[in-house]
Amino acid sequence: MNSVLEGFRHISKNCPKVKTCFPNISASASQNKLISARRQSCLSSDTKHIHQLKFVTREPLIILRKYSTKMTPLLTVNPKRHLLVDDKLSISISGLKGREKITVHAHMEEDDKKFESFGWFEVGYDGQVDLTKSASCGGTYEGVSSMGLFWSMVPCPGQMDGIRLMKKNIETPFKTVLSVHEGYQSLDQLRESAGEILCSTEIERFYKAQAVKKVEVTDGRLRGMLYLPPGPGPYPGVIDLFGTVGGIVEFRSALLASRGIASFALPYFRYKDLPASLDEIDLDYFMEAIDYLLKRDDIIQNGVGVVGVSKGGDIALMMATHNPKVRAVVNINGCTFCASYPMKYSGGDIPEVRLNMEKMELIDGRFATKSTLDYTPDDIFKVWKHDAKVLNILSEDDMCSPKECIRLLHSLYPSKKVHNCIVAAYKGAGHLVEPPYTPLCSYSYHKTFDIFMWWGGKPADHAFAQEDSWWRILELFHEQLGQTISHAKL
Repeated sequence: MNSVLEGFRHISKNCPKVKTCFPNISASASQNKLISARRQSCLSSDTKHIHQLKFVTREPLIILRKYSTKMTPLLTVNPKRHLLVDDKLSISISGLKGREKITVHAHMEEDDKKFESFGWFEVGYDGQVDLTKSASCGGTYEGVSSMGLFWSMVPCPGQMDGIRLMKKNIETPFKTVLSVHEGYQSLDQLRESAGEILCSTEIERFYKAQAVKKVEVTDGRLRGMLYLPPGPGPYPGVIDLFGTVGGIVEFRSALLASRGIASFALPYFRYKDLPASLDEIDLDYFMEAIDYLLKRDDIIQNGVGVVGVSKGGDIALMMATHNPKVRAVVNINGCTFCASYPMKYSGGDIPEVRLNMEKMELIDGRFATKSTLDYTPDDIFKVWKHDAKVLNILSEDDMCSPKECIRLLHSLYPSKKVHNCIVAAYKGAGHLVEPPYTPLCSYSYHKTFDIFMWWGGKPADHAFAQEDSWWRILELFHEQLGQTISHAKL
């Protein structure tokens, strides 16, 4: 690992970091000229029909307008219960003036990090805006998306460059304040203005359902946190791995348990008494985690699943290659070979494909590593040796991992087993594909390597990838590992 770190630091010292903040989205003169054109595209067919009837039914329309102006604006969110992050919400505003222009602003703070988003809407003749049907004509997202205000969030200015929204305290919710303002306003105007707020509400969204149980694991060498759905079980069991950031990351395990899947958030370096660096880890540690889950009475004895992103994806495929007890794997933009660091193993050490530092790309002061690994077909894990079902999440705009290695894995599968290897490719998605309705992180500071790294992705495309892949992941684990006896109470 030291050689890898030295390589990063050498490049970093000779190529000064360039700090750039997310651009403020403001309404320029040219944008204002487009508003009237965008308004027409945002009108529904029903609204256009009302325009046609206006000259015939003028009096009822006047009455409707007078009625709507007397109402107090109201912001409504459904469903009304303990909400999870992956719940798709219905957000509507009523009691507005017909044909009025409004801005809906969303703001949240998490762990001293601030994020915000906004959308422009034109109110219908009935005085309502329904985000499940009404298109945003401008803002951090455009078009119809009931969750657009959540996935299109950007960091507020004045913060450290390259921040990432990541939930650390699973017991607390993401708190998002929605507010409605008159006219089309930019983020700069919303921050500077002390103008009237027509209506507002706060939305709380959790990764953990109320009845989910949390168990700290200290078993032999194993460390981590096990999340269990409510009831006695048994449940399908999954091991949850993240990448080279190190430490423990629990939010995905909490959400999996909330959807009926027991999930073991397993750190493997830079946590408590675990190894300090990646070149000290061994595959036997992960095999021990498999046995730990399967010896529990509350886990279905049908094998385990493994989900991993980035380096965690490499390890997930490695586990399935060497242990038939792994029945289902989700590889999220991980390499399909042993990348960057060798893996010690009692069954025979696994050599690494080394980073080629000369192929490192520096773009706007941030590093892209997608072309730095010179692998061959002989390096690809022979996952087909056993019968694990593998779902590969492949992001076409990934700037970190070499995406073609996933397609190569699929091509190497024997014809009789190729049905076990699924590739779900997503145009415009970046490296960090996480549970849905959370904002894209296209780059961030990597504390292990002490550099800024590009992850890639385009917000709307990435949002689609996160939503679609999440339900594929849940379906795979439930189908391959067995249905849980009891489901989380929300």
